[in-house]
Amino acid sequence: MSRIDDFEQATRLERVGETVWTAPLREDWALWGPAGGYISALALRAAGEAAAFPRPVSMTCHFLRPGKFAAAELHVESLRAGRRSELLRVDLRQEGKSLLTCSVWTMPDSMPGLVHDATRLEGLPDPETLPAHDVLDPAQTTPPFFRRFDQRPLKGMPRVGEASRDPELTGFYRFTPTATASDPFVDAARILLLLDTFGWLAQYPAHPEEDPSPWVAPNIDYHYRFHRPTRHAEWLHMRVRAPIAEGGLMATDGEIRDAEGYLLATGASQLMCLPRAGQ
Repeated sequence: MSRIDDFEQATRLERVGETVWTAPLREDWALWGPAGGYISALALRAAGEAAAFPRPVSMTCHFLRPGKFAAAELHVESLRAGRRSELLRVDLRQEGKSLLTCSVWTMPDSMPGLVHDATRLEGLPDPETLPAHDVLDPAQTTPPFFRRFDQRPLKGMPRVGEASRDPELTGFYRFTPTATASDPFVDAARILLLLDTFGWLAQYPAHPEEDPSPWVAPNIDYHYRFHRPTRHAEWLHMRVRAPIAEGGLMATDGEIRDAEGYLLATGASQLMCLPRAGQ
């Protein structure tokens, strides 16, 4: 790995105008190309830099074209600002072309309203007691991108010779070397990176014989909802599914909880299947 740093450092922005920031799309945070979850994280951070309120509550991303490993500009516009909420639009551009356009709603830290919760998942194990991914499958090479977090799988990636099963992955994840970020937008962006990345991987249990897959699947769009602040949660419990793939499309949905089982965020995406280069 060419650089070892934490998520806060890797998403740092430089302000170059009143509503414009710049950041490099870094190759050491890449998958097929600049990772969708990573560039979405840059966009969420830019929204946080411009927002009147300190809490992200939802984000919708549309992926327009692939990017290059080079500097990008993030242009932020406030579309609606009120006493209780603000809607911002973020365009991430290279060479004058938009790669990603996002809308982000923000609110104050605390607001009066209804209170109930029927989402808590009881009985989660202590992540510290679970074997790490590289212990469970020591023969598998871990790409540099996936060394950015400590992985403790519950339903993990299929091993060679396994029968197909439901397209679902679950487990605990902790970012390294620093688990959380003090900025609430940066910290919430951990969720984007996990759900975006593992959404595609969730199809492998249904197709265990195809490794690597003959397909790649860039995102068309992704919608995230942030239900609670995330800064207290070093370990993030993720459940992500790819319940249907047909007609050149694949859908994913995911949930992120803290180690106590409290729901922090949910997300859903639509992906387009494309032949892997060389197939």
